[in-house]
Amino acid sequence: MSCRRRCRRSPDVKVSAAWLIEHAGVGKGFRLPRSRAALSTKHALALTNRGGATAGELAELARYIQQRVQSEFGLLLQPEPVLVGVEL
Repeated sequence: MSCRRRCRRSPDVKVSAAWLIEHAGVGKGFRLPRSRAALSTKHALALTNRGGATAGELAELARYIQQRVQSEFGLLLQPEPVLVGVEL
């Protein structure tokens, strides 16, 4: 995920999404109750499947993280998908 914010003086300012996530109270290894999806224990930008997680569980975690960051900082994280096992 990345975060961009429009400013009056500067068209785009890039902020560390990992820093925003962790400072919004969502630390490495975080998972929602009863979910099999979690943040990586090594990097705050990677969502992981802890075994049997559904796409819905991963999406729920991503939405939760977006909401926490927006609530804390007024910034909306935008997903930057990584393609695995496929080439464009």
